[in-house]
Amino acid sequence: MIPSSPEAVRRLDPETIERYFKSTNTVVHLLCQVPRCELRIEPSAGSLELRVPKDASIPDLNPFENIDVEYLADQDCYSLRLAADGMHYAAYSFIAKIVEELQQGHYFSVAVSRSINEYEMLLQSRQLLTLEKQTGLLGELLLLTYLCSADPASALTAWLGPEAEQHDFAFDSFDLEVKTTNSERRSHRIGSATQLQPTPNRQLWFMSVQITAAGEADNAFSLVDLVAKAREALGPYAQQFNEYLGRLGWRETDIESYRNSYVLRSHPAFFQVDEHFPSLQDSALRLAIPHYEHLSDVSYRTDVSHLREDEIPNPLSGFAAYTSSYYGGPDAHS
Repeated sequence: MIPSSPEAVRRLDPETIERYFKSTNTVVHLLCQVPRCELRIEPSAGSLELRVPKDASIPDLNPFENIDVEYLADQDCYSLRLAADGMHYAAYSFIAKIVEELQQGHYFSVAVSRSINEYEMLLQSRQLLTLEKQTGLLGELLLLTYLCSADPASALTAWLGPEAEQHDFAFDSFDLEVKTTNSERRSHRIGSATQLQPTPNRQLWFMSVQITAAGEADNAFSLVDLVAKAREALGPYAQQFNEYLGRLGWRETDIESYRNSYVLRSHPAFFQVDEHFPSLQDSALRLAIPHYEHLSDVSYRTDVSHLREDEIPNPLSGFAAYTSSYYGGPDAHS
């Protein structure tokens, strides 16, 4: 294969990629002229497509579930389609790498293979936070930054999430479990039968946070934004905060994958976990299910949309007012 022109790939920044994914139509972007490489972003499908000239090769992608390639006869080109699955910029970077390999004169199959090998080595050395962990961390950091406005040291002490404790926050007289969802209802995944079981002689509260994609909203926030805001608010305690993030799997080299923007769909709601709260209790299950000790990985979803909100306990009474700037949903100011 004859080496192509040294024209540089027309790289896009993360903000541009996110803007394209928020479009209502397919976005077409020419990455380079020689060889002609065309990127097509399909927001409705959450996928990216790379179209390149046909050559004498085609990659074997059978081992991969979220990437496939086909020959488009009417265009006389190959089409490589990649499911972004919430990792929009990482998926785009993978495609840009393929184009760079093509520009160096490699066949399409070789370019894809070399790009896969490089990204596999990258992923082996670091694991991105899952979408579920990213969503959960958004709610916890919203509350942490609020608490820092009063007492940064106490705020960091109260945050138990990085310590893998039973509950996310512990205050003087109660514990708090924070759950965040992008659902239209207050439906939350509970990871175990003990997660919503109160500690003896302590009240347990539940905070429900609803988020939605920000679009072009001025009050949008991302995980990267909240991490930066928490660091600034913590001041001299920022290093301890960084260590906490590291335990959760946060790496500074991954931040471009965490720039998805959100607003609050509604105001955060607080509920006391009592006999009226819809939850599984480990103690009750042990009495009701024979050989319960042999069950594992118990998880479920609870929908608290129907519950009447309880009066917010101190020191969280000002949290609703604090989050007013993040509101974006239709009932945001209810």
